[in-house]
Amino acid sequence: MALTPEVAFERYRDRLLSVIYIRMGPDLRTRMDPEDVLQEVAIEAINCWSTLEDPANAGAWLVTLARRKVARIIRDQVGVAARDPRKERGIRTDFPMADRRSGPVTRADRKDRLILLEAALTRLTDDHREVIVLARIEGLSAKEIGERMGRTENAVHLLLGRALRRLAKELKVEEERGEPGGGAGHPPVDPAP
Repeated sequence: MALTPEVAFERYRDRLLSVIYIRMGPDLRTRMDPEDVLQEVAIEAINCWSTLEDPANAGAWLVTLARRKVARIIRDQVGVAARDPRKERGIRTDFPMADRRSGPVTRADRKDRLILLEAALTRLTDDHREVIVLARIEGLSAKEIGERMGRTENAVHLLLGRALRRLAKELKVEEERGEPGGGAGHPPVDPAP
């Protein structure tokens, strides 16, 4: 059975949402919902599906689309205090975008977990944050990460191990604080979008 964009998108949805959420950062997320960006990535994936050379690379291809979409949004938003509603337009598609796991409790839980992850990632070193994002969120191999970071594969594995241990400690600190985003320097978060 051939891999369709709908099946591939559903398979990698959570990974894509994590990539988008982390790459957007808190400032952009105040103006734009990561779920909206995810929807735009899905539409772009459907429109460009024929450019995917090997279906085995669908996950990496979708992550690349997501990273590029966020980069374009950030580029377009730089220096803009607010979006001009007169320039906004709806996006039409026949692709069913509803996630079967998108009830209010699930959305709040997903948002809480992403907030905890982001708070913990901000306290890591740049190298630790980068290796975790590339390996666990974007799904790159150690070889690909090594090429990007100028390290050997073995060095990437060692760095990733140290980074994950540090992240686990930071996540524990976040969880002990109680509510996501409710720790020092973090305003309380309303889980409803």
